[in-house]
Amino acid sequence: MSTKSTPDQRPDDVLVITNGDSAVARLEEAGVAGLITPWRDVLHDGPVPAMAELESLSAIRATFIAADLGLGAEEVATEFRSRDATIRRHASFPRVEIWLEHDLYDQLQLLQILDFFRSEQRLEGLYLVQADDYLGHQPPDAMRRLADSAAPVTDEQQRLASDVWAAFTSATPHALARFAAADTSALPHLAPALKRLLAELPDPVRGLTLTEERALAHLAREEITTGELFRRVTEEDQAQFLGDASFFRRLDGLAFAERPLIDGLPAPSKECCGLGRAPDRGYAEFARARLRLTKTGRDVLSGRLDHRVVNRADHWVGGVHVSPAALIRYDRAGGQLVAPM
Repeated sequence: MSTKSTPDQRPDDVLVITNGDSAVARLEEAGVAGLITPWRDVLHDGPVPAMAELESLSAIRATFIAADLGLGAEEVATEFRSRDATIRRHASFPRVEIWLEHDLYDQLQLLQILDFFRSEQRLEGLYLVQADDYLGHQPPDAMRRLADSAAPVTDEQQRLASDVWAAFTSATPHALARFAAADTSALPHLAPALKRLLAELPDPVRGLTLTEERALAHLAREEITTGELFRRVTEEDQAQFLGDASFFRRLDGLAFAERPLIDGLPAPSKECCGLGRAPDRGYAEFARARLRLTKTGRDVLSGRLDHRVVNRADHWVGGVHVSPAALIRYDRAGGQLVAPM
């Protein structure tokens, strides 16, 4: 049996699920048949607790995203409800194709999507297109070649995705750390994505995530603009996953803490870059701001202070709430969870 769409297959026989609007545009330009649905969830940001139903988690995610990005709550909730209603109709599509990339952003979406289909006991007619480059950058001929590479999802892939999704949404990171060291080759891009995800837990000495550490290290060398810092930090990832909004929120946590680690931002990014921003501020002002380390920032970077302790900073990694009440730390060099030093 061919894994390709057959010539007589009607477009409304195929549901295509992909990561976002840029990929949707590339798929449409390439003439890929089907109802193309973007997933559009930044699962590496904010709470992703274990929930029995897709819609229950979507409500939590929509609330977080609206508040985090300064968007209308009902607008975001409506978008999630529409997405969920579409995927709930999967039985009406003989063929479902999942088009995703190699980076952390997409690999987390892949876990959630495959876990959903496992809960629905749907394996027949389910296909996976995995790209090792960014779908939003692909020309039409490259997208058509990717379409020819669509492979049936296997039971092993689906089971692995469900198990890792359960670990990701757990309130503790221990199972996630075990999977990062386990054989996950059934999903070939998953292992590096999980290791990068764990690096967003704070380190044992300074209480910095890898993204925060990289940002402070660049500023320790010279003052640079917010936009240039975003470019430099994200380029350090072989599989880039952070969008500008996600990166800017991380800078907010460094700049507007009780004891700021960096200085130079005009205001929190939501005020400058969100839809609800003040009329006298904008994206350009935020991106062109020149940033510098504070004394506290230098003390943290050198290991004399712990950011998560002195600033009582908190953030989420999936279902794990890294907070002053739960000082979870990850030794990136040793690849293991450890107690704070």
